[in-house]
Amino acid sequence: MIKKLEVCSFNISDFNKIIKQKVSRIELCINKEVGGLTPPEKDIAYAVSKNTPIHTIVRPRPGNFIYNTKELRLMINSIKYCRDAGCKGVVFGILDNKNSIDYEKCRMLVKESKGMSLTFHMAFDLTEDPLDSMEKIIDLGFDRILTRGQKQNAEDGISLINKLVDKSKKRISIMPGSGVRSSNIDLFLKNKNIKDFHSSCYINNSFSEMELEKLIRTIKENQN
Repeated sequence: MIKKLEVCSFNISDFNKIIKQKVSRIELCINKEVGGLTPPEKDIAYAVSKNTPIHTIVRPRPGNFIYNTKELRLMINSIKYCRDAGCKGVVFGILDNKNSIDYEKCRMLVKESKGMSLTFHMAFDLTEDPLDSMEKIIDLGFDRILTRGQKQNAEDGISLINKLVDKSKKRISIMPGSGVRSSNIDLFLKNKNIKDFHSSCYINNSFSEMELEKLIRTIKENQN
């Protein structure tokens, strides 16, 4: 199974460092302090021009993942721009007021995302029933779920991550993220059915090219 590393970029300065290395894709966003928001169109256009697969986060504001009609329209417009600009994928997630997957609103965005790869982001980690939520996300047609296993970080959430991988039966990729680093990625590489890994490569609150190089090297050594 080919292992893939997705690197999260929060600004163009980091982005320009990431593209020096060969990564599977870049999750493009801004505002790390709130967990990532949709970047401006000029950043998306610039990133796409560099010929690296770009998956753009579609999240119009910080806070919860319950969106009204106006916010949903903003998300649809962002998806349309991403598709027209040449993004390979988009990253989003919508919940209802019971912290369940908002199936109908997600379905609207999935329809607008036709032709692009789909990641359901860490809104997943707020759901009350992760296994049921995974089934809904699979049914919606997402390609992967980005999760920290409903804990503060993926290392602490490894038990649920492994359970999701097992229950998914390869119908969707379960991608560990949040605190995934070269120092602990071996914990996730032990599960041969995990094929996607997500990291910002931040060390001491700043992007580390050395950390990215270590991650790439470790993943390559574990290809099978």
